[in-house]
Amino acid sequence: MNIQFNGAKKILIYCLILLVGLMSLTASVGAAAEQELLLYCGAGLRQPVDELLKSFQRKTGLKVMVEFAGSGQLLARYKATGQGDVLLPGSHFYVEKMAQQGQTLWTKPVVLHVPVVAFPKKLAGKIKTFNDLSQPGIRVGLGDPKAMALGRTAEEILKNSGIRMAVLGNVVVRAATVKQLTMYILEGDVDAGIIARADVFQNKNKLGMIEINPAWYKPEIVTVAVLKSSKQPKQAKQLAAFLSSPEAIETFGRYGFLSVE
Repeated sequence: MNIQFNGAKKILIYCLILLVGLMSLTASVGAAAEQELLLYCGAGLRQPVDELLKSFQRKTGLKVMVEFAGSGQLLARYKATGQGDVLLPGSHFYVEKMAQQGQTLWTKPVVLHVPVVAFPKKLAGKIKTFNDLSQPGIRVGLGDPKAMALGRTAEEILKNSGIRMAVLGNVVVRAATVKQLTMYILEGDVDAGIIARADVFQNKNKLGMIEINPAWYKPEIVTVAVLKSSKQPKQAKQLAAFLSSPEAIETFGRYGFLSVE
């Protein structure tokens, strides 16, 4: 009887030790998850943001998980999950939309997303002006206005150019992100497209560009926002402030983005 009691006592002690261990593990996992921030970021900003996040994580010890996609896709993702800490889309339009819905706690402009006509350098003799996008046989790529910031800007440009229908007649592809559209141009799937100046800058050995009449569009302002859904608003504000800091603007500048000022 005494042996049975001792055996039962040992089992009880073992169970208590196991329970305490599981509780400790759960607490550790929860604490780790609480320290990780979720950033929604426009696909066209990936290269400078990847560099900046390495610096941020090294300086603060905070971990950041990033979802890169077209700006419209980011909003759809946020609405579907109701989760996230910081939003950095390619246009202020999307931040303003979220602010109007009461979904932001803090916002700040960062840099400009300026559109240009891009083309493979081997076609430099064939594409010299914006009007050349309307030439018969020229394959044009544009962004999806519902999915990406520069897709909306391209629609505005075409509307004000006076040759909208002629250019649309040459459109053979609509891309969901500016990086995807840039790849179509680089690989020769299209002859020209309206993409960001920064993306041409980052591929300047392979792509040429034509400036677009600034009277035809308003430059997209890349704006960062702290989301209302953040469970760590203090840390989220820290990340957002870093992404709009002088260090960040200098980094964006090295990738071809222009200062808001």
